[in-house]
Amino acid sequence: MKILVIGGGAAGMSAASKARRMDNNAEITVFEKGSFVSYAQCGMPYYLAGYFNDYNDLLHYKITEFTEKRKINVITNINVKNVDTDNNLVFAGDEAYKYDKLVIASGASPRIPEEFKNYGIALRSMEDAIKLNNLLQKSYNITIIGAGVLGTELYSLLRGKHNVKLISKHEHVLPYFDDDMAYILNSICDNVEYNSVPVDITYNNKYKIKTTVGSHESDLVIFATGIEPNTSFINQGITKDDHGRIIVDDYLMAGNDVYAAGDAASTKNFVTGLYDYFPLAQVANKMGRIIGINIFGNKIKFPGALGTTIINLNGYQVGYTGINERTARKLNIKYDKIFIKGESRSKYLHGSDVYTKIIYNDDGIIIGAQVIARENGAWRLNTLATAIYSRMHIEDLFFDDLGYEPEYGPVWDPIIVSGSLALDKLQGHNK
Repeated sequence: MKILVIGGGAAGMSAASKARRMDNNAEITVFEKGSFVSYAQCGMPYYLAGYFNDYNDLLHYKITEFTEKRKINVITNINVKNVDTDNNLVFAGDEAYKYDKLVIASGASPRIPEEFKNYGIALRSMEDAIKLNNLLQKSYNITIIGAGVLGTELYSLLRGKHNVKLISKHEHVLPYFDDDMAYILNSICDNVEYNSVPVDITYNNKYKIKTTVGSHESDLVIFATGIEPNTSFINQGITKDDHGRIIVDDYLMAGNDVYAAGDAASTKNFVTGLYDYFPLAQVANKMGRIIGINIFGNKIKFPGALGTTIINLNGYQVGYTGINERTARKLNIKYDKIFIKGESRSKYLHGSDVYTKIIYNDDGIIIGAQVIARENGAWRLNTLATAIYSRMHIEDLFFDDLGYEPEYGPVWDPIIVSGSLALDKLQGHNK
């Protein structure tokens, strides 16, 4: 069997590696437009912040792990120009390659407004990280435009060595958070310009940035204004949505003998059941692995994702999973919520505040959660993500037998308290 994989990132290399384990005789070829495969995009902000100095530490495996040990043909620095699904051909470089099965895991590229493309840099690939790291060595005043996950995390991590200004077009950072949690985010951030977008950028020894709020100068401008899937080479035979994301079925098939995964593809939202977009490493790896199995005739469904996301924001563990109130209202999902401020440890160990918000539908099934905590926030968010995936009832959180250790949480953990309050609400005795 001839298997072609477009893209050497998380989804592509996961699919290729699993396919090799499934069949030792398959001919597997990976096309990668850059110079690197199988690297940690999520680790790049830490590399730029100086947590480690060698970008090779971002590589999960050296390329020889794939080419020599796993016998996967990896072709780097090659562009895929077209896919002919009628004749099972991929046109890459100056050649046409025949396939029996095709995996499209071509990833995504940064989206920078056209008028500003010559006045800033974005972070997506290893090449971007290396270039940006060199620029940071010569820069002190940094402007980051875009306060989504990447922009906000860069803002937080780079502040250790740089003076960083963050531009947010929203009223707070991390726009997926609901308003009642957002004011807490704002309270832990400074040097952020809210409700602001760039109007003009010029360069004369320094960048002069004019926004809808004001003007300032900077040594470096970083754009974190979203991504777009690398699917422009697909012209026929494969369905894409209005954003260019490949639409796949439950088995991650995008057409006859064609599969798609990772940041190039849409996938099911586990809560809503609708097509959604989750450009996250864990999701990409899982999708790739399922494809590596299904290529050989198996029928394993990919159930979808929750989009569970957590970052370090100025020393706080900040994250969300499932859907927010805005999505619930948009889809006419009837819901209620519990929002509490609890404690990270037992009182005598002098912990810190834990803000927990849980959203549940009118059947009491948990459908979303948001957490902000200086400590012990990540495990709580992951617990709530597991609860959503398991379709747990909000009352079940009260009975959930969480381990108790004073250093990691009080005996009345915020999660248990949330379940208790919801129990009172649903039973009509919330006093």
